[in-house]
Amino acid sequence: MDDFSSLLFGKESWLAYLVLPVFSILIGVFLSWVFFTILKFRSKRKPSTLKEQLLLRLKRPVYILLPLFLVYPLFSYFGLGVFWHKVIEAVLILNFAWLLIVVLMALEEVVKERFEVKEEHKAKDRKVLTQLRFIKSMAIIIIITLTIASILWNIPAARKLGETILTSAGIMGIIIGVAAQKSISNLVAGFQMAFAQPLKIDDEVEIEGEFGTVEDVTLTYVVVKTWDWRRLILPLNYFNDRPFVNWSFNSKDIVNTVLFYVDYSFPVVEFRKKFMEVIGENILWDKRVADLLVTEIGDRTMQLRATFSTKNATAGWNLRCAIREELMGFIQETYPDALPKLRRTDIDEV
Repeated sequence: MDDFSSLLFGKESWLAYLVLPVFSILIGVFLSWVFFTILKFRSKRKPSTLKEQLLLRLKRPVYILLPLFLVYPLFSYFGLGVFWHKVIEAVLILNFAWLLIVVLMALEEVVKERFEVKEEHKAKDRKVLTQLRFIKSMAIIIIITLTIASILWNIPAARKLGETILTSAGIMGIIIGVAAQKSISNLVAGFQMAFAQPLKIDDEVEIEGEFGTVEDVTLTYVVVKTWDWRRLILPLNYFNDRPFVNWSFNSKDIVNTVLFYVDYSFPVVEFRKKFMEVIGENILWDKRVADLLVTEIGDRTMQLRATFSTKNATAGWNLRCAIREELMGFIQETYPDALPKLRRTDIDEV
């Protein structure tokens, strides 16, 4: 019986080359199925974002990793040579890196759910989200770098090449530093952006005369979504060299102003009542600050300043436009003679 089994499954048998790899792959697939069945069962009993993300993202890498891991010893058993050993080891390293990246992405979703609010983000939440995005990008780069280094280090010829390169590391460092000066400054700016936090995801900003919302912060650039849905792409070192307006640095709520220039004869008290009536009916007002004052008197007109608070700069922009439209309409219809005009003395001076 032993002779028969060795004849069928020995190293010299072609049947062993077919059956043993297939059997190992099937065992790997079965173990993967068992793992995900248990994970799915536990997720149904006690649902969580982490379990949902793992079920969603881990299937492909795990269904590849476990069969490969079980097939790997067969290469030594059959004595297939160093080349195939290195190939399967490289594939295993790549698959393990893939597994680490998807786990990292699953953890990112868990943290995002903890800090993300559907409508509004607090400043501290947006700070964490920005740091999380930067740390995830850095971690992925480190994983990819270590993966490539591990594969090359596992190849004797590449290892000798690496040792040769290391002997001239000083010269290479200078050359690379000069050639990649801008990239390095962007990377340094990225660290400053992630931890000093002059700019965060979902911040409302005004840059280069454009108003928009910070949509993404990467290792090299920032994406600002403008009010008309265009994307303004700016390198990170831009924010170290140029000033910009951050409307939501600590909080998103702001106080807005609208200016009116009217004649001296204009009834300010009645206009103030109309302003309070108009703003009270608008859902964009957050019911905190609202006032109308005479802030300046010139030689021909007086300046009225309407101030009101909103939950963010976008709501403030829309409410300013609505206030201008309605109150200017009120002045035109009710007190057209109170609009700024040239008096007889002014005409004589001209």
